[in-house]
Amino acid sequence: MKKVATAFLAISLLATTPVFAAEQESNPIQQEEGMIEQGENQELTVDEIMAQQGMKSALESFYDKFPQTKTYEISGSKIKKIENDKEKNVIQLFLESDEKKSFVLEFDIETEKITEYTQAVSNIPKSELPGKVQASLDKVYSLSPEVKDLKLYDSVMYFSTIKGEEELKKYRFSFNESGKMAEGKTTDKELSITFDETGKTLHFDFEKLPLVNLEGNTKEEKAQDLLKRLYGEEANEYKIKKVNELPKDDPNYKDHKDFIRGTIVFMPISSEKNPILVGFNIKNELTMSQETTRDFLEDFGLL
Repeated sequence: MKKVATAFLAISLLATTPVFAAEQESNPIQQEEGMIEQGENQELTVDEIMAQQGMKSALESFYDKFPQTKTYEISGSKIKKIENDKEKNVIQLFLESDEKKSFVLEFDIETEKITEYTQAVSNIPKSELPGKVQASLDKVYSLSPEVKDLKLYDSVMYFSTIKGEEELKKYRFSFNESGKMAEGKTTDKELSITFDETGKTLHFDFEKLPLVNLEGNTKEEKAQDLLKRLYGEEANEYKIKKVNELPKDDPNYKDHKDFIRGTIVFMPISSEKNPILVGFNIKNELTMSQETTRDFLEDFGLL
């Protein structure tokens, strides 16, 4: 049960952390490629970063590819993580400008190379959205009558390049009542959703906006209806594998009951597709949905 509680904490962090941070090591769970961070980050000064063996050469090669980043402010931290069952030491670099663009780089201490990087562009104009992303965004408005009253306060396009392979672009949108990013706790109704460039929903967080239009009498039936609305006919390729719930005597129950008291695991028929997790709160209202990996589910006892 401890693993399940830890998994709920990880899912909560993924759902509430801004997308760029969520893709990086500020989050203790990095699902992509089954990588899990171990221990705390060690923040580095600029001098410590540049003193790392091989760093200057690696950055020069990166600057040759992206000349504009030479003027970006740089910060970073040293972390340990597990990749393919092996411990790995890396330095994560954050390159930020006053403009809309930013980068996160991963420097492999052993190979002295930048092995992957993620670039992000904020405040994406609606006119620049791919048609499939716009169509998927329009579907969201049908999930709750209150969604139409929310205002967009943040939008980000980001994509990663890992070992030379460029991944699909992803688009994240955040809405609330005020249309402004709130600091600290707020009573604003809010939702955030992430699509890839094909329009597929990767993550959907609607903790403060219960979806009342879903069909079904049970949380499981409503979760199935949610998948149908988000994925269309593709939802028929997913079946409920397991429902996980935190017991009331669990020390994490109080902190999680209002957001993710439990999860419904949907497994795809095809091994080429990823599982989907749907979270629910103490009222059995659905609060989030996200695509995940089999490794994550197995590591945290959710299967």
